[in-house]
Amino acid sequence: METQIETVRVRRTLREKLLLWRRAFETKIFDEHHEAIGRGPTVEASQEAALAVWVTGWQREFEADRDNRTAAQ
Repeated sequence: METQIETVRVRRTLREKLLLWRRAFETKIFDEHHEAIGRGPTVEASQEAALAVWVTGWQREFEADRDNRTAAQ
């Protein structure tokens, strides 16, 4: 399964209304093993937020694997 990106318009939360967002979008990046969700006032902002979560998740997984290999040696 390839990595997929889906962006949809969603209802604003109270917090988002207080931040004066005119709209709210949610982007989901996922594959068969990982998922990242980001929200923002624009499509681009929600995609950037999801991408930041996606990259951070992969980085943490990489570092955990590296640390586990180092500890096993």
